[in-house]
Amino acid sequence: MSRRISIAAAVSVAAVAAAVAVTLTYTYAMDAFNAKVADVNERQALYTKLSEIDRKTREDYVGAIDEKAVTDGICAGYLAGLGDPHAKYLTAKQYQAYRNSADSKSTGVGIRTIRDADGNMEVVEVVPGSPAEKAGIKKGDTILQVDGKDVVRVTYAEAVQQLDGAAGSRVAFRLLRAENAENGKAESAASSGVAVQAMDVTVTRGEYTLRTVVSSLVNGNVAYLKLSRFGENTAEDFNSAVSSLMRKGVCGLVVDLRGNSGGSVKAAAAVLDTLLPAGTTVQSRGRDGKTTAEYASGANEVELPVSVIMDGQTSGAAELFAADIRDFKKGLTVGNTTAGDGAKETAVPLSDGSAMVLPTAEYLTAGGGRIEGAGVTPDIQKSLSAGQQALLEKNDLAPSLDAQVQTAVTALARQGAKVKEPPGASPSGSVPESAKD
Repeated sequence: MSRRISIAAAVSVAAVAAAVAVTLTYTYAMDAFNAKVADVNERQALYTKLSEIDRKTREDYVGAIDEKAVTDGICAGYLAGLGDPHAKYLTAKQYQAYRNSADSKSTGVGIRTIRDADGNMEVVEVVPGSPAEKAGIKKGDTILQVDGKDVVRVTYAEAVQQLDGAAGSRVAFRLLRAENAENGKAESAASSGVAVQAMDVTVTRGEYTLRTVVSSLVNGNVAYLKLSRFGENTAEDFNSAVSSLMRKGVCGLVVDLRGNSGGSVKAAAAVLDTLLPAGTTVQSRGRDGKTTAEYASGANEVELPVSVIMDGQTSGAAELFAADIRDFKKGLTVGNTTAGDGAKETAVPLSDGSAMVLPTAEYLTAGGGRIEGAGVTPDIQKSLSAGQQALLEKNDLAPSLDAQVQTAVTALARQGAKVKEPPGASPSGSVPESAKD
């Protein structure tokens, strides 16, 4: 009798368990179904509204409709609606430029400009070997017109866009140049009474190689390396520059990342591999919360102390670089807190050659810290004066008068570097204002 009761009880328990499982499965399925229905309803509302806008526009709009422009606008608007600055739509032309952005080669004129006080374009750098250099454009020239249109009328931003273009295409400039003035400097020359010459120059756009690494000796025996971005050839150029400088007996490296908007994380990791001991240099965290190691450095490292200079324009891969130098205890960071751009952006190609860029993860520092929205805080806070900042933007600030460079050299000395010419002492024995705290 007890055996029959046990069997009956077991059957009852099994039946109850099955009922509970069915109930849970049904509940889960209903929740999933309702969520999908709600999602479908929301999408249907989106399509209905777009269809209504399209129909009413075609009925009432007096102008001509550019179908491609409308399609691009809708796609751009969708991604803008996410409210994420890292999400964007790229036309086919923009996507091609995006794909080439990690390379060290570009196509266009080959100059870097800033907006002067009058709203014109002041040339602050001419890329060696570029079409602009071949056409005779010089640092310090002021561009007044582009293809016959005044820069101040079409706006500086629109004029800058005219610098790039297909190889073989032409662009005409109306320039001002100071006669017999060092490096041109037309605007300052004109204000000081120096004769200024107006001239017309036509440039045939073409391919040119960006210099992402510029190096020199400062303070007698300190290697100074300015990295403007991380591109395809940056690691090779950096290693070549470091090897050359080390043969001169340098005591340490100052790596300048001011204004470096990032570029390729892979390229930044390649440079870090030269400087750091073995370890993970780049890691990211996805939407599932899992952390993935993406790049690592080998055991070999440059046996020299490092100082990294950064500012509010240092972003992306450059921020990872600075944080790794700090977290590996390879050196000190100097300057101002960085931009806080730590998103890992993934380009998703679309069927017509266009693409969308989505943030699919966030990069973490070697120590596991966040960069997105936080930036990298320097070990030694140091700002430039307004006058020094203006000279830096014009590429006219000498390292000996650059407060942040000199602070970085001091940071090397703190790490044990034997600096030949300590910061603060000029040849006359006076202390430059830029080197004072």
